[in-house]
Amino acid sequence: MRWAYVVVLGIIVLSSLASTVNASPKGVISCDNSDLASLPDNWSMADQTCVRVNLGIQEPGTILFFDVSTNQEIDVLMFSANSVSVYQNEQSYRSASVWQSESVFESFSGSGEWHWTVPSDREETRWYLVLDNREHPQDEGEGAQGGQSAEVSLDGGTIISQQYTLSDSIHRVGVGGYAIAHGPFSVDDGTFVEIHARTMEGYPDIYVMTESAYSIYAPSVNWSAASRIVSADMLLVTNERYLPWEATDTYGEDIYVIVDNRQGPGGGGAGTAPAGVTVTITLTPVLDPTISSEPSLDSVDVGATITLSALDTPNKSNQIPESGFSWDIDGDGLADATGPTTSHSWDSPGNYTIRLSVMSVDSRSASSTRVIQVQDISDPIVTIGAGGQILKGFGENIVLSGTFTDNWGVDSLDWLLDDVVIESNYSVTEPSSTLSFDISTDYAAGNHVISLRVNDRAGRSSQDDVTITIIDVTPPAIGTFQEELEVNVGVPTEFHLMAEDLESDKLEYTWTFEQGTANEVQFSGPQVIYIFESVGPQYVACQVENEAGLVSVAEMLVIVESEEDGQAGLSLFSIVLIAVMVLLLLSLGGFVAFNLAVKRRISNISEDEEQDDPSSASSLKEVQVAMWGGPDESPFQPPSRQTIGT
Repeated sequence: MRWAYVVVLGIIVLSSLASTVNASPKGVISCDNSDLASLPDNWSMADQTCVRVNLGIQEPGTILFFDVSTNQEIDVLMFSANSVSVYQNEQSYRSASVWQSESVFESFSGSGEWHWTVPSDREETRWYLVLDNREHPQDEGEGAQGGQSAEVSLDGGTIISQQYTLSDSIHRVGVGGYAIAHGPFSVDDGTFVEIHARTMEGYPDIYVMTESAYSIYAPSVNWSAASRIVSADMLLVTNERYLPWEATDTYGEDIYVIVDNRQGPGGGGAGTAPAGVTVTITLTPVLDPTISSEPSLDSVDVGATITLSALDTPNKSNQIPESGFSWDIDGDGLADATGPTTSHSWDSPGNYTIRLSVMSVDSRSASSTRVIQVQDISDPIVTIGAGGQILKGFGENIVLSGTFTDNWGVDSLDWLLDDVVIESNYSVTEPSSTLSFDISTDYAAGNHVISLRVNDRAGRSSQDDVTITIIDVTPPAIGTFQEELEVNVGVPTEFHLMAEDLESDKLEYTWTFEQGTANEVQFSGPQVIYIFESVGPQYVACQVENEAGLVSVAEMLVIVESEEDGQAGLSLFSIVLIAVMVLLLLSLGGFVAFNLAVKRRISNISEDEEQDDPSSASSLKEVQVAMWGGPDESPFQPPSRQTIGT
């Protein structure tokens, strides 16, 4: 019985030894412990040993860096707190669901650095990094298997990213594949895109390409990298490489940074082995303060309020906050306004220098200046306060008032009538002016243009016009005329009338005879001759019309008589005329009688003398002729027509 106990005990011991030699999956791995705060550190790792580094509880998005060096192949493994026990219990841990595959490097030797970003698919978690120099039942021959000691050093810690770090993490790319390190993202031309690559395994290429170039590169077949931005190439990155690329040739498109593990191009990696590379992408955004305005700053009007804008300043990376813009407008070196826009105006012409300064969020600064040429490029604004049509007559007074403004100042003004200056002011102190003048007969009736022309200090002028209509408001003035007269029927009678109108050069006379009867007739002209064919009283009207259409009328009462009526009923004028004629006839009769008496007396004397001396009678007759003159026709002739008028 005792012998049986010894046999059983021996079997247990042998089994235990066999388990130790053959790494039984039922064992629990015990590793040397370290933590992130203890780094950097180094270890002489014996065969079949491991080191577990507690990375602490990390929040999602935290970036950790690791720098490892070993003289022998080891496995570098990363686990969360929930999965590290799978490793330590010798369970199957070679799975993406167990380890953190982007930070796993099997059979690693030499030196390398990588950055790892804590994944955002979980809450804050404790993480472990394991340096493994062991053989595991679940390795299936993969990775380092131990078998010898290794000298290992490790450094690590948390990275405080720079202001414009877009991406900082390791990318694992399979054979013939690619990964997007970052993108799409936009940058301003002139911005430096700093790409820092650190390879842990493989020989990847780093490309920069626009979005349109990426659409050609991305397909798994018939792809092309020919449209990439060649100036940003980082080919065959075997260890650590740095490239500060100034963004150009983006054509306004968003860009991508690509980790390429495909074959080619010439000089690049072959893409025949997996690649693991940390790509850190950091921007140094361009600072190019740019002054613009609407309207253009090429020429600014005096007094015009313009909006100075910095919105054309490159700022795709939000490198300049709103508070980072400042304006020095008066050239005193001090900020007069802050913000991307400000408004200002200048009250006199001149050249003014404005300065725009910017301060980026990473405390870099830059400034630019621009000379603004301020000119008076606008005309005065002139308004004559006249509403509606202006009608004025000769002799009346007209009063017009005008107001005006100018952005710089008014130098002089002129009032004009039909483009002829009638009043000026060369020392303008008020923003208004009044014109008052009498309308004399020197102006013609009709439309006339009155203008107020204002000249500013820059020599610019403008004017406002109003049209006035000068009209004749007085009819013609008719001179004295005989208002009542008598004429004989059938006898031509002359009528004439004189009228005066200083405002009209031409007067129209219209005579109307036998008005209101079937025989009504009209004649034109200041003088007419008319024969009345019927007796009785009649009104003769003469209408005098001036150029303004104003009319004056002269009416005459004409009593038309027959010759008998004229003898039967004589007017005072006729009686006087007859009396004068009677006196003339009596005088003529007396003269003739006296003459006959004298002749008879002389004749008697002559007869007596002839009897005594015939020659003396002839002499006496010659004396008589010489004394009284010979016979002659009477100077009194009957009139051919009657004349009526003034």
